[in-house]
Amino acid sequence: MSNVSYHIANLLEKMASSDKDFRFMATNDLMGELQKDSIKLDDDSERKVVKMLLCLLEDKNGEVQNLAVRCLGPLVTKVKDVQVETIVEHLCTNMSSDKEQLRDISSIGLKTVISELPLTASGMAASVCKRITGRLNTAIAKQEDVSVQLEALDILADLLYQIW
Repeated sequence: MSNVSYHIANLLEKMASSDKDFRFMATNDLMGELQKDSIKLDDDSERKVVKMLLCLLEDKNGEVQNLAVRCLGPLVTKVKDVQVETIVEHLCTNMSSDKEQLRDISSIGLKTVISELPLTASGMAASVCKRITGRLNTAIAKQEDVSVQLEALDILADLLYQIW
């Protein structure tokens, strides 16, 4: 196991801790790692990091949630297309949640991912755009909660602005 993989595995273990301070510090350390240009994640590490961050979006502690959502930005520039699609799919699903806080954090997450989407990778950008657009159109059409509809429209506006 490479040094980076070992370090990431150690952070993931701390991110799963029952202690909110460990989760916060490990997520903060992950953010620092993701902001380094030199970090390279293997496929297994990518999957584990994505899974853990998506799990932390539902953390009981708001500070941990906020830090996890901030990690999504640099993460989407470091992982393969399939992981970005997994993130987008999960966030879109959470937009239809009964829990307002989960909807809010997922909305922020989608905006973060959209703002960091590498437009040079046109295949990925197109795939993510199709996925987001379809899911948000469904949310707008079928959701009775006006706040969810407005948030979905706001995300679509961000998406259009980003790709324009």
